[in-house]
Amino acid sequence: MVPSSVYSTVPLMTAGHIALPAAFLRWSHLKILGVAAAILASAISATAQSAPDLDRAWDAFITGSYEEAIKLAQAGRAADEENEDWWRIEADSLLTLGRYREAYDLLGLGVVVNSDSLWLMMLRRDAERFIATAGPQEPLSQNDLVRSINMAAAYRGSNALEDSGFLAAIAHSALAAGVEPKFVLDRFLKPAQEKPAPAREAFIVAGRLALDKQDPALASRTFRAGLEHYPEDPDLLLGLAEAFRPSNTQAFISHLYRALARNARHIGAHLQLADHHIDAEDYAAAANAIEQVLEVNPRQPDALAYRAAISYLRDENDLAAIQRELALALWPTNPRPDYLIGEKLSRQYRFAEGAAAQRRALALDPTYQPARLQLAQDLLRLGHEDEGWAIAELVHANDGYNIEAYNLTSLRDRVAAFTTVESPHFRIRMSPEEAPIYGQRALALLESARVDLSERYGIQLEQITTVEIYPDPADFAVRTFGMPGVGGYLGVCFGPVFTVNSPAASRANWEAVLWHEFAHVITLTLTKNRMPRWLSEGISVYEELRRDPAWGQRMSVDYYNRIVNGRIQPISDMSAAFVEARTSDDTLFAYYQSYLVVEFLVERYGFEPLRGMLADLAGGQPINDALAAWFDPLPDLETGFVAFAEERAAALAPDYDLDLPQPPAEPDPAEEGNLLTQFLRPVDLSSLPLPFGDDNLPQLLDSLRPAVEAGDWEKIRDELAPIAATGLYLPEPFNVHTLLARAYRELGDTAAERATLEAIVANQAEALSAITRLLSLATAADDTAAMARWSDAWIAVNPLATTPWRARFEAHRALGESGTAITAAQTLLRLDPPDRAALHYNLAELFQAEGDPASARRHVLLALAEAPRYRDAYRLLARLPATASATP
Repeated sequence: MVPSSVYSTVPLMTAGHIALPAAFLRWSHLKILGVAAAILASAISATAQSAPDLDRAWDAFITGSYEEAIKLAQAGRAADEENEDWWRIEADSLLTLGRYREAYDLLGLGVVVNSDSLWLMMLRRDAERFIATAGPQEPLSQNDLVRSINMAAAYRGSNALEDSGFLAAIAHSALAAGVEPKFVLDRFLKPAQEKPAPAREAFIVAGRLALDKQDPALASRTFRAGLEHYPEDPDLLLGLAEAFRPSNTQAFISHLYRALARNARHIGAHLQLADHHIDAEDYAAAANAIEQVLEVNPRQPDALAYRAAISYLRDENDLAAIQRELALALWPTNPRPDYLIGEKLSRQYRFAEGAAAQRRALALDPTYQPARLQLAQDLLRLGHEDEGWAIAELVHANDGYNIEAYNLTSLRDRVAAFTTVESPHFRIRMSPEEAPIYGQRALALLESARVDLSERYGIQLEQITTVEIYPDPADFAVRTFGMPGVGGYLGVCFGPVFTVNSPAASRANWEAVLWHEFAHVITLTLTKNRMPRWLSEGISVYEELRRDPAWGQRMSVDYYNRIVNGRIQPISDMSAAFVEARTSDDTLFAYYQSYLVVEFLVERYGFEPLRGMLADLAGGQPINDALAAWFDPLPDLETGFVAFAEERAAALAPDYDLDLPQPPAEPDPAEEGNLLTQFLRPVDLSSLPLPFGDDNLPQLLDSLRPAVEAGDWEKIRDELAPIAATGLYLPEPFNVHTLLARAYRELGDTAAERATLEAIVANQAEALSAITRLLSLATAADDTAAMARWSDAWIAVNPLATTPWRARFEAHRALGESGTAITAAQTLLRLDPPDRAALHYNLAELFQAEGDPASARRHVLLALAEAPRYRDAYRLLARLPATASATP
């Protein structure tokens, strides 16, 4: 039983303009007790007799033969006009082809002849939006929709509960009426899916609902369930592709091609491809996908909006305005074109323009939730937090099931508890537990980066840079991407705002991360956010390595093999490297190749052309045109870069073979089969025979496994020491130095172990295991200078551990550097060590030596509060002036 109060408590929503059929208006005088009540009270049954060619007509529509579907449906209507399927097939085909007036007129008759058809009512509602003279301007209200659902249910009788398609129609209409989504899912969609012969719409409506609420996992399960009943259905495959898009580009593309293999004219699949290609800045491919849509429907508003988005991204604003007008020509109040335009602008980090587009969308429809949510994100990324949080709260208040809005509003409360540390040019928001530990150090580093990079790139930042440091990776992902679970990122810069994972959630060198992200602030500001991602990332990695050779990325065995085997992206197509990355290794290589391109440009042509190119990008010049203008024609540039990359690869290990087994050739995405299995099959060196010579380094390292297991450290040393002596350094998983250092340690050769560990840290500043061992060796040798060095290196990776702060305190106290020692001890106290009394006593001694008796007295009293029988503290207290007052 569904109480009528369920509907009365749902806010009314605008659902478009429609003239209700006369039958519906007559029914409006009936006393309706609710959908279920109407179904159970009615004794009327209506069954539709399928004409012989009905399956053929549906198949023609589903596979994209829309013209044939119209002809078959017209013949079917003539034979059996009370079968709603004929009307649906013809009307939906007309709508797909952009023949809106014909569809609207047809549906005007259809809803009278089939007065119990909710599908036809909703189709007519869709068609009406494109008809300027559609009739009454009163919107189809929530009550109208609910009344129509009840009437249709009453007309069909109790058997309607057994009709999966009708339950799906109820769900579709109820969602349009603003009925609570969970109620619709539980009462209509799940029962519809559980019928012996469930309708495809039961899965499509439910899957689309999950996508609308930003729940891709639920959407994926729903569409997969539908495909079990309707294999290769293009609408279900499209939904499954969209569910994979945030997390798995390979699966997304694979399912799109499967949908297009079934229906080469599928508008939704082509639009998704266009959207994807725009994000990859492959505007030629996007234009081709758009053209495929417009060949089917020359007035399709999303396709026309994507055309406008491309023009805006190319800074062809006059052309873009014309294309936007075309997208709105038939439906002037449609908010979706501006939403799509703004979303594409924001995906290219042009958040101010994206926000302006969302405001245009909301001017047309103030209740349009996607535009509200995107505007909230844009404003937060621009640093306009007050308005951004307020709009996110509005979205959540109006749609409690929108996961992204819920995540944002929940995050706002946690961010409100953050501590803010500030300097003249930076504002860092971080957890109150972490702020006293390394907040000031982070500010000092950022101020140093600002001086260095501002002068280098010739820019003065007017706006304060906001940095948000998140100890919880889920919070970082929500703030950055809107959803938790998006991994693989240490930080993301939006322009004047950037977010990073705190050292509590990452084992990267957090100082390198801050420098990298601030370099983005410089280049994005300099180009007015008009730069491709690859160039921005390449410059940031380049600036990391310029600041410290142990930061950033370096050539690995994987990168070497990609380069020598020709698996690098052309410079002219570098923007696609990140968007089309299939694995995390692909993404990491995209970063490295981006850096390599920047290094090539600076080394071959100098730094000034790079600065000049950035200025031209700010003026709207396309990246490939700017490259050709400032460096060389693209063909020459491509040839020169390939030679440069190959030279770098060849120089990595000239005395050794670094070849790896190559993965199988990439299959055509349009082919059948599980592409994930084909693309992502790992290479297992332990089981895969390597047909290489004795100088193959991966094979050599693999052959040492038995020696490691047997503890034959002399053999390992004898094999690896000559390799390390050549100066070759490789990151994991083929890092020679890590295993060699272990061998030296086991053999008791401390000096050789120390030298090997230092080589690791000199190449990888984030190598915490090497740093901790070096600090241990320094402490054992009472080498205070080395203790100071390695404790500092440890803090740059993990400032939240007590050991480096203790070593730092002891080292600098021994070196007579009281100021640094005091800071280290104070920080150590915030980490709540077990020897608080001793630390307070040590601080008291240091303050006394520094001529600060007030602070000395305060700490000696704190020592006594921790340990009332601390005799040395009493003696020190007796030597301090009794009149000294504690410093607050």
